[in-house]
Amino acid sequence: MNWADYKRQITALDQTEIEQLEIVAQLISRRKKLGITQYELAERSGLKQSAIARLEREGAVPRLDTLEKVSHALGLKIALIDENSATKEYATQF
Repeated sequence: MNWADYKRQITALDQTEIEQLEIVAQLISRRKKLGITQYELAERSGLKQSAIARLEREGAVPRLDTLEKVSHALGLKIALIDENSATKEYATQF
């Protein structure tokens, strides 16, 4: 897929979907920072490794319960911030 096609795909997402993908990016970063594999994260979260791989590909917007399981397994919680707030923080440490 070339950049123009990819950009059109991204702009087709609504704001909520974009925010969910930002959460996924934070979860990926956290997993790598902790030095754990996708398999280990799957074991901790009760998901299959293939589900973690799909989540990390960021090809689709994940379900909220999946985000919660993964974030909890990484020692994070998802905090939803009021839309009128100047700052947004999605995945935060316990």
